Amino acid sequence: MHLAESVCTSRGCYRKRLARCQKKFSEKAVHDLRTETRRMLALLDLLEALHFEGSLKKLRKTFKKRLDCFDDLRDTHVQLVLLKPMWAKFPEATELKKRLCKCEKRLVAELSDEIQTMKSGKLNRRLRDIEKNLCKCAKNPPRERGAALARMLLGGAFRRVVILRRHIKRNNPATIHKMRVAFKRLRYTAELLQPFLPHFTPERITRMKEFQSAAGDIQDVAVLLARLAKDVKDGELKAECIKNLRGELLRQERRAIDLFMERINELMDFEPEQAVSFAPRPEGAV
Repeated sequence: MHLAESVCTSRGCYRKRLARCQKKFSEKAVHDLRTETRRMLALLDLLEALHFEGSLKKLRKTFKKRLDCFDDLRDTHVQLVLLKPMWAKFPEATELKKRLCKCEKRLVAELSDEIQTMKSGKLNRRLRDIEKNLCKCAKNPPRERGAALARMLLGGAFRRVVILRRHIKRNNPATIHKMRVAFKRLRYTAELLQPFLPHFTPERITRMKEFQSAAGDIQDVAVLLARLAKDVKDGELKAECIKNLRGELLRQERRAIDLFMERINELMDFEPEQAVSFAPRPEGAV
């Protein structure tokens, strides 16, 4: 019954976020819609892991497509925020600022039109059918069984995160990003199953968000550096005009990596109770 209620809540929240974004296409509205879409995807993944009867692939593909269409705009927003306090110090990077602002304006125009074509009626009906099926399947199983199943699912998600943690290399931010993506899925799963997991208190969930954000800080700078490299390669920017700015961003990336690696072992604080112990590799091995 808990999953049926989760589907009901998620479909309602998604419709509200979409309507709000269609009414006012703001940075916050886009962020909130993306967050709700990610929660929906996490719920569909959970149902798939539970072998829900009926295909979820088409539904998941639709939500994933809607999430991905905002990727470039989200990156541009983050990059403008990241660079805002640095423009005065690096006036030679004016061309970069112009390019980012122009890109933001173009993406907003394109996506504000596209989002008006996004409908929620068909998706909502499909989700309502899933909700009804879950209600029919609910036989009021003992809470102990639900808790055991929750721990099993969360334990699998946690072990994947730990495996990816073992592959982290300080000089390769992409390895940290891979672990972060898996950790984000772990957090969403923990939130969905929280009624069966008293160990995951609101305070613990908040700490998980903070841990995830620390890894996200690295990814934001890495994506910006990749964008600069591509623009230089394509001849859109001159390397000498962003040389000093790039150097500062590389220093910021290194500081963000160092700060994250200092707290990397906090990961074990989020191990589900009664899960198979999965010790991390010693720090010297990363």
